[in-house]
Amino acid sequence: MSPELVTALRAETPAAPSLLRDRIAAITAASPPPRRFTTRRALAFAVPAVAGLSLAVALAVGLNTAIDPGPSRTAAPSAPDAREGITKSLGPAVAEGQPVTTLRAPVRDASAPAPTRGRAQDYRASLTLLVGGTEELSDTTQKALRIARRLGGYVVSVGYSTPEPAEGTAEVRLRIPVSRVQAAIVQFNGLGRILAQDTQIADLQQGLDDLTRRIRALERRAARAHGVEREQLLSQIAALRQQRAQITRRAAFATVALNLTTHEPKAPAAAPGRLHRALDDAVGILLAELAIAAYALIVASPLIVLLAAAFFGSRAYRHHADQRLLERA
Repeated sequence: MSPELVTALRAETPAAPSLLRDRIAAITAASPPPRRFTTRRALAFAVPAVAGLSLAVALAVGLNTAIDPGPSRTAAPSAPDAREGITKSLGPAVAEGQPVTTLRAPVRDASAPAPTRGRAQDYRASLTLLVGGTEELSDTTQKALRIARRLGGYVVSVGYSTPEPAEGTAEVRLRIPVSRVQAAIVQFNGLGRILAQDTQIADLQQGLDDLTRRIRALERRAARAHGVEREQLLSQIAALRQQRAQITRRAAFATVALNLTTHEPKAPAAAPGRLHRALDDAVGILLAELAIAAYALIVASPLIVLLAAAFFGSRAYRHHADQRLLERA
């Protein structure tokens, strides 16, 4: 552009009307309008605040776990291992059907609690032994059957399974005279490595005594009765005697469940450390918060859609109105 043209344009610059100058002066003199708290600004502040609060809660829970694990974080006692001990449940002189107490015995003790002499008891023992292989499993099963017969017992059932060439199990159910059950358990425990041993004893003597008293009372009544009444009493006496005989036979033999296996028990997993538990808890809290947020979003989604439609519809309407106003001007 030539200097002459620039000079001419500056000389011919039109002056602004006085009304326009007054409006500009009024606008610049007025204080700026206050900043409005829009939805965009609210979301820009709320989203980082909620995320930071959630992360802070998760970290607080994790640090609390690492500092003070609490009684609920202590390692739970695992099942008795073959190298740790044998579980023996004893319940002498308790009524039938009542719970029995539990004691722990060292694995070197292969004996079993003795039944109480002179009392009828339901004696049940369970043994789990580890054997070397399927050939030894078969031989051990045969030895157990011979031991039971030699001690005056008999076999109730035998279950033998070898799903794989080198693995197998055998479940033997035996009835052994109560007077020889201790000797039987000692001999059974010598057939393999002890994995578990459990003995339960429930008293039956009280039930037998009650039946005996009822039978004697009915016998005295039957001695004085005649006719139909006497026949009914004798029938009741016969039923009670049969019931007493069944309990007596039950108390004469102990039930022994011998379980043989070739499966080596797995070592218990080590308890997780404090740092691992803290991370697990923190991640668990975050996942729970995300799940709650997702649920809330799903529940509120219809309302969010309506609000979004109203917002964008309002903006579109204002834009259209402004466009029409400009076109008129």
